[in-house]
Amino acid sequence: MPAAKPKPPQPAASSSDLNAAIARVRPDLVRLLADGMRRSKAAITKALAERHDQQDIRRTLLRLAVTGELVEHKGRFTLPHGDQPEEGG
Repeated sequence: MPAAKPKPPQPAASSSDLNAAIARVRPDLVRLLADGMRRSKAAITKALAERHDQQDIRRTLLRLAVTGELVEHKGRFTLPHGDQPEEGG
C-alpha cells in the first residue's frame, strides 16, 4: 500500500488576512480573560474553538502577547492589570 501523500503547505496568510482574523478573535479573547483568571493556550483555544479557527486563536494570542495587550507567565495568559473591561462594556 503506498504511503499517504503529505498535505501541501497552506499558503501564508497576507497581512490583511491576519489582521482581520485578529480583529475577529480579539473581542472574544478579551471577554474570556476579563475575569482575571490565567488560562493556558490550550484552555483558551478550547473555549473559543466553536467560534474561531484554532490557528486564528493562536495567532491572536501571539500578537497580543507581543504587543503587551496580554501577559504570558509560565505558559498562562491574562490581561495586564488595569485592562479588564468595565462591567456592562
